[in-house]
Amino acid sequence: MGDMTSLFSDLKIDQPRRWKAVYRGIEYPGEVLLTDTWRPDLGQIDEDDVHFRIVVLTKSQRVADIADRRIACCIPGKAIREGKGLYRAGGKAEELLREPAALYASGRVLTRANLTIDAQEVFSAPNNEKLFHVIATALLSNAFTSFSIPPLEKTMSTSDIGRVFDGFFGKGDNPEARSSLESFSVALGLAKPENPCQFVPADCPLFAVLAKRLEDVGGSLSLQELYPEFASGYGLTWPLITLYLLCFVYHRKPDVELTLKPSHSLFLRSGERPPRARLTADLIPQIWWSSGIEDAFDCLCYSGEPPWNTILPYARLLCPELRPVTNKEEVAWQELALLKRLDELKKALVQIETDIKLLSTKLGKPPETTLRALRCLSNVVQSKDLLDLYALVQDHYTSVDAFAEDILQFERLSPLGDITSEVIAIKSYLNGVVLRNSDAELTMDRVTILEQLTLDNLLPNLHLWPSLKALYEWFQSHYRVIYLAYHHDYHKELTSLRLVLDDSKPEVDALRRLNSIIELGEPVGEELIAEYNQLLDRVSSCPITEVSVDLEPTCSQCRLVLTDDPPQEEVKRFLQRLSQALKEQQRRLSSEAMRQILAQSGQRRIDRFIKVVQASELSPLVNLLDDELADFLRQLLQEAHVELEWGPTIAELTEKFPSLGEGDIDAVADEFAKLLKKAFANAKRDHSGKRVRLSFKE
Repeated sequence: MGDMTSLFSDLKIDQPRRWKAVYRGIEYPGEVLLTDTWRPDLGQIDEDDVHFRIVVLTKSQRVADIADRRIACCIPGKAIREGKGLYRAGGKAEELLREPAALYASGRVLTRANLTIDAQEVFSAPNNEKLFHVIATALLSNAFTSFSIPPLEKTMSTSDIGRVFDGFFGKGDNPEARSSLESFSVALGLAKPENPCQFVPADCPLFAVLAKRLEDVGGSLSLQELYPEFASGYGLTWPLITLYLLCFVYHRKPDVELTLKPSHSLFLRSGERPPRARLTADLIPQIWWSSGIEDAFDCLCYSGEPPWNTILPYARLLCPELRPVTNKEEVAWQELALLKRLDELKKALVQIETDIKLLSTKLGKPPETTLRALRCLSNVVQSKDLLDLYALVQDHYTSVDAFAEDILQFERLSPLGDITSEVIAIKSYLNGVVLRNSDAELTMDRVTILEQLTLDNLLPNLHLWPSLKALYEWFQSHYRVIYLAYHHDYHKELTSLRLVLDDSKPEVDALRRLNSIIELGEPVGEELIAEYNQLLDRVSSCPITEVSVDLEPTCSQCRLVLTDDPPQEEVKRFLQRLSQALKEQQRRLSSEAMRQILAQSGQRRIDRFIKVVQASELSPLVNLLDDELADFLRQLLQEAHVELEWGPTIAELTEKFPSLGEGDIDAVADEFAKLLKKAFANAKRDHSGKRVRLSFKE
């Protein structure tokens, strides 16, 4: 029969042949069977790690009872075999040898789910490898609707799975194992992208499924049931399931073990059998990976040690009164005590995190180690029960000692809530302190305290807070003495300066009155009037006599700091400029032209005023010049002056020079001078005996 089916010349009638197909990057083992007659048992896959079956019938017939969706049956269009002589060599042998492909192309490919597999398309493939791959891919895509791993970029063979195990748990000297880790460990959820060669499960979905299945069945899961379930439900090959099981045991979240069959032949690298016929986490790195290793496995179950005693080293760090137990009844009250303690810790951690957040606004960023410890503990105290607690501490800590260190750090931070407001107040106080160069000792103490008032220094050394607070109190007591003395002396000096400024008010008023007489010319020292009022504000003494700097470093009323100086120099310069401005106005009044104008009034008061302005002293002028006299002088000078608009003259200039170049400057200046002289001459002629001023208004 073999020579007649040259299309399937590599198959033998009724002898299943192992076949491999790649789907989503995973190499799946299956089988192909060439047979004359369909049998019901062919419609169900019972063999271990067989993921598909393709049955090829040699003749057309009715097929029923395909129970497994991973099975396909190829039926030819008509009988292939019509007599042995039909396939003998010679004559039309070559043509006849091509005939089976056409017969199958006109036939059918049946499946349980009635998949649409085009027989004509399938049997147009150039060889059996392509032909069976098309059918196997269709079967696998229909069978595996839920995957635990994403599609792989490279094809992962059974050998690659073994090399992944060797890469994680071997001696690390196998370059092929390292290559397999780099290609597949991240996609399998057994490592992180930044280090694919280190076993760090990154939310491996199969681990969660295993933990849930184990919990649902009460802590002991038969692997005889699990392998077929994971193979058909999650599209995993048996070696892949074995890899996940061994890694799950090694991960210890929760603490589980694999029990071995009594007749197992599994040995450790040392040549010894696993103690008590169990594979625990510590034994996983000691076993050899081999094909069919799963034959030795019996059940997946929780560690033989009571869960409470396994968790106790961690739980006791949270609740010291907890004790080992010998039966489940003893666990109940201890678990209640632990859960109550977890609730207390939740509140305490929230308070500490709130305090640190508040302190960080004043004292800078806290140490990353502290933040990490608080984050890990915050996650752990969310535990809902014992197993949850154990899983969480295993997730966040590599050992009991690491967990103990974070607990110790938490306990050191417990007093934080009692001192947070005090720390912030002291920090704010010191930030507001301003010292002088002469206060060198106090400056050094302030810097010393501030250097320690950072979260980097404070949180790891919270026990040193009393001594730091004592240093601050010493600083404040000395600062208080210095500040109160300076506050007294400063405002005493302000009082003296206020008296000086008050005495200078008549001079200020005199200058204001003289500046208001525009006929005397442009105002002199006009800004001195506003400056005088500003200086008055600056020399106002603080109304508080009993000053306190206990809560803030400056007087609550005047906000004086030690580097503030009384405005002595400002007052001195003001008085000098005031005197110069009055002398300038006195000089204007004492000019010959002004004297002649004033003399024409004929009043005795003006005669006296003329004598005063002729004198060199300012005091008589200041005392004599009041508002009434200023008004009279203004009226007198207005009558003696003529101010003319000069619009036409300017118009003449712009008419002659409508636009200017740089070379016209001298000519324009000469012409402007001529126009000015002409304008003054005409004005004096028309207003004989009066002083004349020209206005440049349009």
